[in-house]
Amino acid sequence: MAAETSKSKGHKAPLDRDAFIAAGLRICSQTRTLSLTYRDLGQELGVDPTAIYRHFHGKESFMRELLDRVFQMAHTRAAHPTAPWEDRLIELAASTLDTFLEYPGIAVTATSLTTGGPGELASMELALDCFWEAGLHGRDLVEQYAVFASYTLAGAAGLARDLADPAGDGSYAWFAGPMLAEPTRHPLATSSRDHILALEQRKIFLAGVGQIVAAAKEKAQHSGPSSPPMPRQPAA
Repeated sequence: MAAETSKSKGHKAPLDRDAFIAAGLRICSQTRTLSLTYRDLGQELGVDPTAIYRHFHGKESFMRELLDRVFQMAHTRAAHPTAPWEDRLIELAASTLDTFLEYPGIAVTATSLTTGGPGELASMELALDCFWEAGLHGRDLVEQYAVFASYTLAGAAGLARDLADPAGDGSYAWFAGPMLAEPTRHPLATSSRDHILALEQRKIFLAGVGQIVAAAKEKAQHSGPSSPPMPRQPAA
């Protein structure tokens, strides 16, 4: 029996950081879980849950690396350098949303974790480059990026959480449930009822990105000469 056990162990793939990351991605994608646990990982890999501590300092460092992998996926899907800057920004937001929807248990950490990893930095550089191309520089560039990033991450993470909720109906409708507006008290809501109920969350999310793009154009047109353009590449 001991020999058989030893032999079966010998056939197992070595456990390293990538093995745990791959297992976390599989679990979050396949089960649509919103709470990834060490027990889930242990069952997926056939090991004691505490084995993860040999590769990660704790849950936060593990989730940070998972989130950065998701950022990398979103960036890869959106990286089309020849497209107009407006299209690249909208595509980055759309790919972030779609990737978050695939991995809801990871996406929900996007509003509380900063990865500082290659995925997050690549997405940051892409968005900054788009706003730079729009004509924004200095503080205007950074502020517009911050608005875009905050909106995109919060909106995409929220939708990923809501649409993965097993108690929900899986609908993309923006307004959930019946709309009990009374004509005498809520005349505008009543007259707009059909349009409100027809709203779809993904379209509203992208419409918000479109407004950020429009605001960037407007700000670039009114930017004064006091903010000199900053180089795309650091000086040698």
